[in-house]
Amino acid sequence: MKILEKSQIITPPQQKYLDVEQRLLIVVAGLLFVAIIARMFVAFRYEINWDEFHYLSFVYKFLNNNLINTFQTFHVHFFTWVEWVSKNEVNQILAARFFMVLMQLVTGLFIYRICRRNLSVSAALFAVLSYFSVSYVMRTGASFRPDPIATFCLMASLDLILVKASTIKHWVTAGVLIALALIVTLKSVLYFPTFGLMVIVMIIGSESRKDDIWRASLLFFSIVIAFSIFYLFHRANISIVDADRDISTLSNGFNKTINHNVLFPRKDFLFNSFIFDIAYWLALVYGLKIIVLAIWKQQTFTRNSAIIIAALILPLTSVLFYRNAFPYFYSFMLAPASILCGVAWGALPWQENKKEAIGVSSLILFLMLLSIIWNGFAIPQIKNLDRQHQLIDVVHKAFPNPVSYFDRCSMISSYPQKGFFMSTWGIDNYTDAGKPVLEQTIRSNHPVFFIANIGSLDVRNQTPMLKSRAYELLDPDTQAITDNYIHHWGELYVAGKQISLTEGEHETSFSIVIDGSYTLEGASKVIIDGHEINPGQTLFLTRDTHTIRAVEQSGMYALRWGKNLYLPSNPPEERAIFTGF
Repeated sequence: MKILEKSQIITPPQQKYLDVEQRLLIVVAGLLFVAIIARMFVAFRYEINWDEFHYLSFVYKFLNNNLINTFQTFHVHFFTWVEWVSKNEVNQILAARFFMVLMQLVTGLFIYRICRRNLSVSAALFAVLSYFSVSYVMRTGASFRPDPIATFCLMASLDLILVKASTIKHWVTAGVLIALALIVTLKSVLYFPTFGLMVIVMIIGSESRKDDIWRASLLFFSIVIAFSIFYLFHRANISIVDADRDISTLSNGFNKTINHNVLFPRKDFLFNSFIFDIAYWLALVYGLKIIVLAIWKQQTFTRNSAIIIAALILPLTSVLFYRNAFPYFYSFMLAPASILCGVAWGALPWQENKKEAIGVSSLILFLMLLSIIWNGFAIPQIKNLDRQHQLIDVVHKAFPNPVSYFDRCSMISSYPQKGFFMSTWGIDNYTDAGKPVLEQTIRSNHPVFFIANIGSLDVRNQTPMLKSRAYELLDPDTQAITDNYIHHWGELYVAGKQISLTEGEHETSFSIVIDGSYTLEGASKVIIDGHEINPGQTLFLTRDTHTIRAVEQSGMYALRWGKNLYLPSNPPEERAIFTGF
């Protein structure tokens, strides 16, 4: 029998400590499994945000050879297949979300791999669990946006750079992945301070400084060359809005998102996270404390290792100034920072004060479990996507062939949207410009319907669930919508006229801006441009001024675009299409 060396002998107290750690390891692994199941449930049940429909619309613009911007649209090359999934845009986004979930899960693997270079298995798994349990990460971390793609690429790059026996292949691959993240979304530059500090520390603390300088140079040139190739490839394969606007786009984006002199521009979301994700933030702060002490006194970690780990929190500091630090941004900025949660787990006094360590860890795990259950299973049932799916299904049945329309966010992405993207950014630009964009759109592009998926578009107040209005449309836009559209179902409005008629010889004039076949709705037949029309009959009306008069009965009459458009027998559920993050 092999005799254990003195350093290998496990004394009873140490054995008891190992038993506790092993049991907690099983608990952490179990909670992580539940978090992954919850993540899948969220992806297929949680309501789709307006940004996701807008992101999908670029794919269709690319497929239809329509004009798009060069930046922030590289994803179109990855998702052209979604048009074959279903006619309903909700199903298409769900299919795309599946791939985003896979990317997020692999991002968790990168967190684990980075942790394992300095931490135990249980600490590494706890870091992944911490990341997956954050409310915003759980609900929006795998949404159809650029963030999951960029986070995947950037965390993969960090993993490659931090490989102990890194090779040229590792550094070149890392550079290509960073370039891909940057072409997918320009906010990837928020990771650059982390990469820069890591490289500097590696060079300073290296025994072969020339080799590390060569690797850093290789990383830099790989980023530049790969980004240039991606950029030129993208420009060559899309229809560009304006080939000379790229520099101005970069400048305007920087001024809008960063150079605005506002501290904590999205502080409400941050403070909400402090409350609902208190377990995560406590672990993060404790881990940061351990790292600061390690830098100061070289405890637990070497100074260089501690500085490198501290650099992982730098993307999180962007909440101080980044305008678009909305909930979906948290999965992007918290991925590297979550490694400090693993540091916190490993620093608990497992041997010195076992009861304290067990008590603290149990409380943290319990709070994380509550977050997973609430955000992963309860909220997706409350804020589900059924209403969105139903509305889009109604639109496709009413308009089986693509027609132009406008709305907040290109919700019917496969049809040509003629309005502007009504994000907070787009609304600010609209308000600042003071131009009646929608009136001009209606007169120039003749959209057949619109979706009031933001309160400001519900000018007739036909949709009671749309109570709040973030802003008011300009008066000419409001008038143009009121004059040319009538309510159809839910948030759906179609081209049409509502006209009050009195019986007799008196004729009423009305103008048509959106030509097409119109169906008469009313109590009795009328005379339109000299033609007798009964209720339910259709008449083609050109863009012109027309006359109408009642023949038998006065009252309110309607002319609705289309030949008896599909209309569900039941009204929609009284719940808003978008309820926010």
